[in-house]
Amino acid sequence: MTLWASSCEVALSPDALPPSVRPEHPLTALGERVEVRPPSPADISAYAAAVTLSERRLADFAIPNPHNLPAVLENQSRTYRTFMVIALEPEGSHGLVGRINVANVVEGAFRSATVGYDSYDPYAGRGLFAEGLRLVLDLVFEDPPHGMGLHRLEANIQPANHRSAGLVRSLGFVHEGFSRDFLHLPGPDGRRDWRDHDRYTVLASDWPAAPYSQHAHRRTACVVHRTGGYDAGTSLAAAVATELGIPLFSSTVVGNTDSLFELLRSSPVGGVLECGVTGPALRMGLARAGFDPSVVPVFDAAFDVPKRDVVRHALAVRAAFA
Repeated sequence: MTLWASSCEVALSPDALPPSVRPEHPLTALGERVEVRPPSPADISAYAAAVTLSERRLADFAIPNPHNLPAVLENQSRTYRTFMVIALEPEGSHGLVGRINVANVVEGAFRSATVGYDSYDPYAGRGLFAEGLRLVLDLVFEDPPHGMGLHRLEANIQPANHRSAGLVRSLGFVHEGFSRDFLHLPGPDGRRDWRDHDRYTVLASDWPAAPYSQHAHRRTACVVHRTGGYDAGTSLAAAVATELGIPLFSSTVVGNTDSLFELLRSSPVGGVLECGVTGPALRMGLARAGFDPSVVPVFDAAFDVPKRDVVRHALAVRAAFA
């Protein structure tokens, strides 16, 4: 069986593996410094010690409970899997490096899940937990019966929790989006409240992923054809740019037409171009900016457009690049 240890592939003979991580035992893996496996009742005392020792640090972003492992054991199922990360060379009062939950598993056409985790003292910050999470990702994407056979894994992390975000980025997760008021949790202010979260994902087709991988954003663009000078009110171009969350490049700010197209070319997400350029000059400019001119929607200028119409225009832009 081939297992992953750190960032290198290590082929191990089944006879060389401890009984707990031989191939006939699903959802288990062995690394250089840790092994990962499902929890068992024998972990209850070590878990209580680990969470108690780490409770103050974990409380910034989670609700640690040293005594909830029996409930975790009872809830194990196809839709909720827990992995214990165990140090091969234990220190202090316990050998538990961390706990990783793969939850909300949906099979069928989705084959996706969310991941959550805690790392425990005295092992936090020394790379052991990162090794364990890497081994869990191997199992998440490996086909059954040894693995879970999933396609996509999502981690939701509070923006202030930069250490956790840095961990998943180091394993190749990409920032995919933002979810407002996502979970009712503590934050750095010590209060429980509805907390915004950033969404990071990794796909089976990416794995093993390069550290700090970049998400290739889909570039979108539209043109709002404008003739004449300044008008009062909010322009359709500005409103559509806000709705789409992309920049506005307007001739009212940047007078040079070539500069407008250069700004559009340089934007990794595209933009809304507000200008009076038409015909061959517009098509050539869009092509220089990296867009197929036949795809880019062109709208007539308007001001103080009803929100319903702004959304309609923005959806037409999204559909053009679907």
